[in-house]
Amino acid sequence: MNDESPVIYGDGEQSRDFTYVEKVVNANLLAAKSSKTGVFNIACNKRWTLNQLVNLLNQVLRKKVDPTYTDPRPGDIKHSLAEINKAKKIGYNPDGEFIEELRKTAKYFS
Repeated sequence: MNDESPVIYGDGEQSRDFTYVEKVVNANLLAAKSSKTGVFNIACNKRWTLNQLVNLLNQVLRKKVDPTYTDPRPGDIKHSLAEINKAKKIGYNPDGEFIEELRKTAKYFS
């Protein structure tokens, strides 16, 4: 938002299963009402690379900020995708448009 280059450790092709905070809140409410117990992974069930994330944020913010790439951090996981089948059994639904969720997040921070 401040035209500062984000630092990406590595080449930016590492991927993560990003999740909008509203989905996490809804999942917690579902879990509190459910008789099922244990650990529930809450995620979108889709991977996005850090390079894709920067491009989407630039689109949402109407900016052209290039990331600064630096050496990868030791021990970083290259790709992450959460297994959410258990959460789906309590009614969790990861549907939603990631870019719209980024827009809401940007609006919140502006």
